[in-house]
Amino acid sequence: MGRSQADVAATALVAVLACGAAASGAPPAAMIVLGIMLLAAPGYLLGQLLVGSRIAGLERVVVMTGLALAVPVLGGLLLYAARVPLHRPGWLGLLAGVTLAADTALFARRRTTEDGRTDRPATQVQAAPSGLAAPGESREPRSAWRASRWHVAIFAAAVLVAAGAVGLAVVGAARQPQPGFTQLWLSSQQDARTLSLGVTNDQGRTTSYRLVLQRDGQVIDTWNLTLGDGRTWQRSVLVIGKPTLTADLYRLPDLTHPYRYVSVGPGSGEEGS
Repeated sequence: MGRSQADVAATALVAVLACGAAASGAPPAAMIVLGIMLLAAPGYLLGQLLVGSRIAGLERVVVMTGLALAVPVLGGLLLYAARVPLHRPGWLGLLAGVTLAADTALFARRRTTEDGRTDRPATQVQAAPSGLAAPGESREPRSAWRASRWHVAIFAAAVLVAAGAVGLAVVGAARQPQPGFTQLWLSSQQDARTLSLGVTNDQGRTTSYRLVLQRDGQVIDTWNLTLGDGRTWQRSVLVIGKPTLTADLYRLPDLTHPYRYVSVGPGSGEEGS
């Protein structure tokens, strides 16, 4: 293998080592170092494939950095669209896969270029007088156009990265799992002798409950409820005198520990949970 392929071998080795370290449960310090190298490898390889040595210095660094950021952003959107969990195996497969694919493409292109140079016969090129273009060469300077073209490409890559990041953030926020909950209330209405007893299911799925209503410690009514997500059950309770009413809500099949409770009346302290 020639010296020109040393970077290809190094980046391929990084991808293989990162996969092996993850599979073998390597220490966190080793995984952090390999992860950073694996994150940077696709940007370097794609930069070699797309721009090669046509730009240098800061522009080269900016292009490779933008490409390195674009791979996880755009790749993350593709993984999400394919319903692949965005966990460590998914990210590892994405970065290692892009790295090895870019290694293969870069290796093949360099071999083709080297073979072409080997087969090409040596020719002498007659230097054109100063200020004149050689035969078959355009007289118009192309450096300015080339620079502006790559500036446009860099700007387009930055826009893609920014758009992908915003899209991934929006999708992630929309899909962020929320803990389910259930509302239980026992509250007074306009008529002081009537209370509103109700349950709302926000568990994210259909849930079965048992609701037990007690008057001064004695069970006066029981309901078995099955509510779909977002559905509400409600009843009016007539109050005679000044009793203490307590509602215990059990989430089936647990009938030992009340999942929610609420109590109103002289001895209740108007508490609930």
